[in-house]
Amino acid sequence: MSLGFDILPNGAPDPTMPLPKAVEVVEAVGAWTTYRLTYDFNIEEQDLLLLKNEKLDPESELAIRVPDGEASAILVKGPVTQQQIEIVTGGEGSTVDVYGGDVTVALARESKVRVWPSTTDSAALMEVLGSLTPQITLPSTVVHDETKNSLLQRETDLSFVRRIARRNGCWFWLTYDPLLALPTAHVKRPPVEDPPAADLNLNGAERNIDSVSIEWDVERAVAASSSHLDVRALSDMNGDVDRSPITGLADKALADIAVSVRKSQLSVPVDDAGDLIVRSEAALIDAGWFVRASVTARYSVLKKVLRAHTVVNLNGAGTRHSGKYLVSRVAHQIDADDHVMNAELIRNGWN
Repeated sequence: MSLGFDILPNGAPDPTMPLPKAVEVVEAVGAWTTYRLTYDFNIEEQDLLLLKNEKLDPESELAIRVPDGEASAILVKGPVTQQQIEIVTGGEGSTVDVYGGDVTVALARESKVRVWPSTTDSAALMEVLGSLTPQITLPSTVVHDETKNSLLQRETDLSFVRRIARRNGCWFWLTYDPLLALPTAHVKRPPVEDPPAADLNLNGAERNIDSVSIEWDVERAVAASSSHLDVRALSDMNGDVDRSPITGLADKALADIAVSVRKSQLSVPVDDAGDLIVRSEAALIDAGWFVRASVTARYSVLKKVLRAHTVVNLNGAGTRHSGKYLVSRVAHQIDADDHVMNAELIRNGWN
């Protein structure tokens, strides 16, 4: 890992794998993880051999492994999807960018129409994500009976998974075994109660980032009102929720700060009042990230790899804005000099 990364075809070391001069990986909440490998190449044997290397062809699965403290981490594993090639006369100075995405790319290749008979959201997701070692924790346990409101899919499997996750107030993301690069699919509400994976320090002898930019916006819903008619009982179902149900990352949540009326109105077909409440909660979870921060960190200084969907501690940003944040996006830029991480953080409160 002399360049600060390994490229692993099919998740395994291969000494014949050509090494790029630079790697970029972008991971974010609500999106698949993408990668770009940048190569220099020249004329060899009267040909541009790199351009027909089978390990960089479509469908080839590549994993990117980086050091992470005393261990290592897999940033992404998935297929090559495209190349962008610049050929200079004579060959010298030519470049090719090899692009790819994580294994959920395969879930987005086929649009489907399917009615799921008498099933729960969890059971449907387990079936779709079965090959990815799913770990699913959903708040809704309602059975979607075909005599009421069937669970209907009119999209790709990936869009279906993300839709079901979001309406439960959940995120969908992948993690990888650091040795075998095998993926685990997570569907659960934002992991606000996880311990911090890294400390970002602005001041003192332990300073490991240079600056942070912070913005907040409280003009968003803090409560939700929803109702629906139970067609069998001919009675109204109430799904009103007065604040986000997830734990705040600071002392004061948005509902404690924005005390004037800020309420959304939902109208969705559901099978019971519990499911209706879950939909209201999901809307408030999504709206609750009213504090956002941006930081740039270097692995040579931080000695840790920042990952999306994890909690970090921000220190030195003042009493109000120091504390726990969730990482919502990281752009990794890795070359022989360093591993630079441009991270976006979100928070649902302040101190």
